[in-house]
Amino acid sequence: MSLDFWRENNFRLEPWGSDYQPPIDLEELSESSSEVDPTVEAADWSQFKTTTPAELPQQLIFIDGRRRIDAALVGGSGNTVNYGVFGTIAVGAVVVNRTKRTATCTQFIIRRILGFGGDQEAPLTDIACPFGSGAKLVYEPVEPYSQNNPEIRKNLVQNAMLKAEATLTAQQCAIQPDTLVICDGRLSYNSPSLTLGYVKTMHKNYLSEQYAALLWELKPGERTPIFLIKEQNRPHWSWYLKSGKYQIYPQNLGYHDLHGIVRLELSSEIPLETAQKIADQTTYLIPEYASHPYKDPRAPQNLTPVGALERELGRHMGDTNLIKRRVQHFLASLGVMS
Repeated sequence: MSLDFWRENNFRLEPWGSDYQPPIDLEELSESSSEVDPTVEAADWSQFKTTTPAELPQQLIFIDGRRRIDAALVGGSGNTVNYGVFGTIAVGAVVVNRTKRTATCTQFIIRRILGFGGDQEAPLTDIACPFGSGAKLVYEPVEPYSQNNPEIRKNLVQNAMLKAEATLTAQQCAIQPDTLVICDGRLSYNSPSLTLGYVKTMHKNYLSEQYAALLWELKPGERTPIFLIKEQNRPHWSWYLKSGKYQIYPQNLGYHDLHGIVRLELSSEIPLETAQKIADQTTYLIPEYASHPYKDPRAPQNLTPVGALERELGRHMGDTNLIKRRVQHFLASLGVMS
C-alpha cells in the first residue's frame, strides 16, 4: 500500500451515498434491442402446453453473490475530480441433495475492493482494525473505469462480484460436471453449458405483444415456449416461467398477474432437445424452491436456498457500520479529510 497516494490525492467520503441505496434497483421495463426468434420450440404459443418432465435431477447447485459499498469516495489531485469506492463482495454456493433432502453452503469467496473512475489506478490498501487485534481490512485494486461519474461506484463493485460468481461457477462445474448449476442473474459470456441463469427481475421486454400475452395466463409451474435471444457473442435459449405455489394467488395478495414471473437462460450451445428437457424440469424445480411471502419480501421469485445463502454471505462480509468507521478513521488519520 502506498500512503503517498492517499496523501497526494484529496479523496473524501461522500456521506449521502451507500446508506440510501435501495436493496433492489427498479428500472423502467424497456424493449430489448436484441434479435429474438420466438418460434424455435413452438410457432403458435397459444397452443403450447407444458410437458411433464420424465425425470428430475437429484442434485442442484445454487450460486449467488452479494455486494456492498463500504464507502463512497470523491476527490483527486489538484483540481481533478474522480469518483471511487471501497467495496466488499461475497459469493458462495449451496449444494442441494434432493435424495437426502440436505442443503449445504460451501466455497465462500470474500473480497474487499478499491476502484476509481477517470482511469485513476488504485493502490493496494491495508486498513488496520482496532484494539490491537493485528487484523487488517485488505482492499485490492480493481481495473479503473474510463468513465467518471457517481454510477461507476456501483458498476465497479457489481463487475467484481460477477467475475467472482463466474469463477465459482466454473469451479463447481469442474468438480461436478453433470450437475445443473442455477446462477442468480443473467449468464456471463463464458458460462459453462449446464449453467442456468435465473433472472427474477424484468428490465427488458424480449417478446412482442403477440407472444408476451401468454405471460398473463401462466399458472404456477407453467412456462412459455423456449425462444432464442441472438445477442452478440452470447446467443442463448430463454423462457419465462410462473413461480410460486398454487395455494398463493397473486390476486389474493393484491399483486398484479405478472407477479411470480421469472426468466431463465441457458447456453444455445446446448441442443434444443436438451434445453427442452431442462426447461420442463424447471417448471417443477423453481416452484419447489420458491420462497414464501411471510418469510421473504421478494417471494416467490427469490429462491429459498438463495435466501439462506444471502444471509450467510452477509455474515461473512462483516458489520457495515464498523467497516465504514474503520475506513473513515483511516482517511482521517492521513489528514485527507477536513
